[in-house]
Amino acid sequence: MRTDHGVRVVFRDRDVVQDPNLRVYVVLGHIQPPDRVLCFLKYVPDSGGRWVSSGARYRRVFWGGVESVVSSLDEIPRDYLVWDPHFNTRLTEIPSDCVLNHFLPEERLRQILHEGPADHLEQRAVSLAEALHDTLGISFDSIGVGGSIAWGAHNPNYSDVNMNIYGFENAWCLEHGYDALVSENSHLLLRSGDDWHNAKQRLLSRVIGVTMTDLQRLFQRRRALYCSDMCIGITPVLNPHESPIPYGSESYETVLSRPLCTRFRVDDARYGLFLPSIIYGESDWIPEINGRASRLMIYEGAFRGLVRDGDRLEVCGALQRIIRFSSHGSEDDHPQFQLMIGTQLGAGREYMRLL
Repeated sequence: MRTDHGVRVVFRDRDVVQDPNLRVYVVLGHIQPPDRVLCFLKYVPDSGGRWVSSGARYRRVFWGGVESVVSSLDEIPRDYLVWDPHFNTRLTEIPSDCVLNHFLPEERLRQILHEGPADHLEQRAVSLAEALHDTLGISFDSIGVGGSIAWGAHNPNYSDVNMNIYGFENAWCLEHGYDALVSENSHLLLRSGDDWHNAKQRLLSRVIGVTMTDLQRLFQRRRALYCSDMCIGITPVLNPHESPIPYGSESYETVLSRPLCTRFRVDDARYGLFLPSIIYGESDWIPEINGRASRLMIYEGAFRGLVRDGDRLEVCGALQRIIRFSSHGSEDDHPQFQLMIGTQLGAGREYMRLL
């Protein structure tokens, strides 16, 4: 846990923070403002809640997807809901000086490694971290254990295990190293596309426009590991200095009040593993702007990491003008456009499918 005397003071995607009223939030994405924490609410104090940490009980309010973020807004203090000048929309952002506790997944893993696992969930986290270190050469400092384990609220009877891998190079090392992990560690198995049935059903229930066939094609690309019969997802996280889009370097102006559907050719998906996924390419001609979109940005976690160079996609997302700023703060004279999947305005109607 990072407090005033912690080592790391920046906030990375998937960190866990707690406000003075003990609400628990998860940091969202690698584009972060300098003095606030862009995040979403996940747990609130509740005497009847199932999650317990430091003697207090909590109820979970986030269960996945943009709709879940929107539905929890009534639980958030009004001064945490701000108009963000980079994204040009209202977002949940906690002032940095209002963060009571900052739980660092990599620090939590170090604690478990030092003290020894207290239960079978922590044991699986250790086992997987050791495999990543021994097989792929990834430093323990670049691995974290997130979710409820990060802030000590997990229950061995029903909680799961979520891991993070930090850094661009480490993320791609993992992406290319799944087969080696399985072949060199007998306790690890690769989750197949057929094992994602429940995840696909949840996505179908909240996103209009995709079919089970679409999701089957996409989810054949999703990688996860079974560690001693428990599935553990590993989320790639960019370090702050690695983000290709510094906060405040540009702004997004929504062009249409409805999602736009078009085709998109993928040229560069290097940053597609992370959240937001940033994918460069070219859309079909868009009459509304008399031009094409040159970038796809994905904030819907279900679609993260599923795009490859050379893909042809059908994308339904918010059409946005990218307003770039020079070092002097003036607006760029050559605006470009992007499609964003995962906006509050288009919740439930934004998606992508492989063509």
